[in-house]
Amino acid sequence: MDRSTVNAWHDDRVREAIEATGRRKLIFAGVSLEVCAAVPAIASTAAGYGAYVAVDASSTFSQAKREAGLLRMQQAGVIVGDYATLMVEALADNAAPRSGALYAALDMPFAVLAGQVSAAYRA
Repeated sequence: MDRSTVNAWHDDRVREAIEATGRRKLIFAGVSLEVCAAVPAIASTAAGYGAYVAVDASSTFSQAKREAGLLRMQQAGVIVGDYATLMVEALADNAAPRSGALYAALDMPFAVLAGQVSAAYRA
C-alpha cells in the first residue's frame, strides 16, 4: 500500500486490513527498527494487540537509535525477538503439517534437523 503516514497503524487502510484478519498477535519488521517497526508496534499494543518485533529483520541507522527503539518498545510492552524464534513460536507444533515448509524457509542449519524430526512425527 502506498501511504504517507510515518506510523503504519495510523493509516486506516493498513489498520483495517489487519483488523479484518481477526488476528490479535502481530509481527512487525521495518527498514528502520526504531520507527518503521517500533512505532506501529507500540501503537497496536496500545490498541490491545500483542505486538512482536523481529529485531534482526529490521535495519537501523545507528546503534544509539537501535538501543533507543528497543528500550521504547520494551517499556511499551512490545515483545522483541529474532525472526526465526518468532516464526517457530507461531508454528507452536513441530509436527504441524506446515512445519517442514517453515523450517525450509528459515534456511538455517538447525532447520534441517527440526524438519526431519517433524517428518518423523508425521510418519
